[in-house]
Amino acid sequence: SRILILLDASGSMKENFDGQNKFAVATSLLQHVIDSIQLKNPNVQFALRVFGHQFPKSQRNCKDTKLEVPFAKGNADAISSKMKTVTPQGQTAIAYTLFQALTDFPSDSLSTNSIILITDGIETCDGDLCSVSEQFNKKRISLKPFIVGMGLADSLKTFFDCIGTFINTNNQQQFGSAVNAVVSQALN
Repeated sequence: SRILILLDASGSMKENFDGQNKFAVATSLLQHVIDSIQLKNPNVQFALRVFGHQFPKSQRNCKDTKLEVPFAKGNADAISSKMKTVTPQGQTAIAYTLFQALTDFPSDSLSTNSIILITDGIETCDGDLCSVSEQFNKKRISLKPFIVGMGLADSLKTFFDCIGTFINTNNQQQFGSAVNAVVSQALN
């Protein structure tokens, strides 16, 4: 099994979420989940792609996404180290990031591939999420990302309908439960 984590590091991830910085909450919980899974099942491979972290929001860089840690067994420490060096600051280029994520998975017809997108906002770069979903289908990649929202307004929840399963959370406990449930589903 391979799980690609797409982590939002846009400027809004510096905002407060249930008493803490959103990015700190997300990275802390992700690290805990990855560590526990690798202890139970060392065959699971993780990778980390971050977006919105290389350029300040004022530069409006809509291609600000990078595979920071490629797939490998036992790379929890590498993911943890990388997350500690990231500073949220840029745009929320979700569609472009998903499109780039298509190339992150090694060719292997025997593996199950999942994407987990952690974000606190919607697309700020005019990307078309439904178009990206069509590209997944055209390439015969049956990936339906899991999207875990951090305090999104109810009016924005339908924004993610065409690409995957969306779970919105309003506090750290809900966020933790959602990430654990999503990872469990991805592994099954």
